[in-house]
Amino acid sequence: MQFGQQRPTGRLISLTPLIDVVFILLVFFMLASSFLDWRSIDLTVSSGVGEATSDKRAILISLRSDGSIVVGSEPVSKQGLQSVMTAKLAGDREQSVVIRSDTGVPLQRAVNTLDLLRTIGATNVSLSRNR
Repeated sequence: MQFGQQRPTGRLISLTPLIDVVFILLVFFMLASSFLDWRSIDLTVSSGVGEATSDKRAILISLRSDGSIVVGSEPVSKQGLQSVMTAKLAGDREQSVVIRSDTGVPLQRAVNTLDLLRTIGATNVSLSRNR
């Protein structure tokens, strides 16, 4: 037996500073983050009841599943779409435009087309899907 030696005692670590740091980081990231989606697209979704948009007067942009783009009945390249649509919308910016996509076309292509039409100044744009 050994007398006179004390057992080593474990040091207790206070968790209060650690909790304070975690809360400070939480508050920092909450204040520094922005939860607004600044690149959102305003879409008005119809209920499916009522009159359909007249496709006779509307400019039809078809996004094909093979990657091609057809405006009306003429094929257009991706680079030429802006100049063709600028010419077609030159007289009337409120003319209705219908973007119709085939099944299997990525949504990003339709969004890119919407962005292009917005930069041109088209205001009456509808989305459709081939069945």
